[in-house]
Amino acid sequence: MKKARWKRFRAALFLFLVAAFLWLLSSYGVAYWGTRRHRPPFPEPVPAITWGKIESFRIATDDREELGAWFIDGAEHRPFVLLLHGNGGRRQDCLKQAAFLTKAGFPVMMISLRAHGDSTGQVNDLGYSARLDVTAAVRWLAEKYQGRSVVVWGSSLGAAAAIFAAKDLGHQVSGYVLECPYQDLHTAVRNRTEIYLSPPLDRVAYLGLLTVSPLVLPNVDKISPIEAAGEIPGDIPVLILAGGGDRRARPEEANAIYRRIQRHADLVIFEEADHMKLFQTDPEQYRQSVLDFLKKVE
Repeated sequence: MKKARWKRFRAALFLFLVAAFLWLLSSYGVAYWGTRRHRPPFPEPVPAITWGKIESFRIATDDREELGAWFIDGAEHRPFVLLLHGNGGRRQDCLKQAAFLTKAGFPVMMISLRAHGDSTGQVNDLGYSARLDVTAAVRWLAEKYQGRSVVVWGSSLGAAAAIFAAKDLGHQVSGYVLECPYQDLHTAVRNRTEIYLSPPLDRVAYLGLLTVSPLVLPNVDKISPIEAAGEIPGDIPVLILAGGGDRRARPEEANAIYRRIQRHADLVIFEEADHMKLFQTDPEQYRQSVLDFLKKVE
């Protein structure tokens, strides 16, 4: 009897260990896939537009990545606006913002963040390393157009990159527009497991991803926009835009970031909007909120 129980125990233990191994292995695979480039760099030809002339060029970052960039000049008295796209996107995604900004006289720069578009880079760590892309772009503007103000406008992944860059940029930037920012890595992962999986699988997947995340992203503990937001100087204005129906970067996350910097920030929530769908939901409020903010920065 004792031998039979021992055999059953060993069999159960073996099955448990196999299941745990497969759970962690699959978690690692998902985490690795989600933080690595999905396709090689591809050409980003200059689009044909009627509202501006695009200058195409490349800039280098401090860690030797190369970024594709576009620039559209504007009025000398207007601040430059650096546009940063969202996760899985490229600089072409920023054309809708660039269109109404240039029509209002604002010079615009658009870059494809590392591991996106025609830029180099393999790791996509939710904007943390992309902070170096932001500082490189601001440096390019400062060197070519000395003494001009710069506003950084980032969407989702781009918003996180902008926040992470704030510590190094200091007063080189005159304002920030943060569209659909996520609060921290743990919350971002939790949101996505809830979107794609049903209970209790969502919690199992979440625990697995958190367990393996340090193996995939060495700086995992630093990937927290809400903490990094405190590095934005208190005299630099910030506009936070969020969607009330956003499940990827929930409005309460934007509100939490706002509360951390509320002395120099404004928060606008588009009640019916999903993630990165603010413009489509209410184009007029979207344009007016940003243009009113930029007038304060001038």
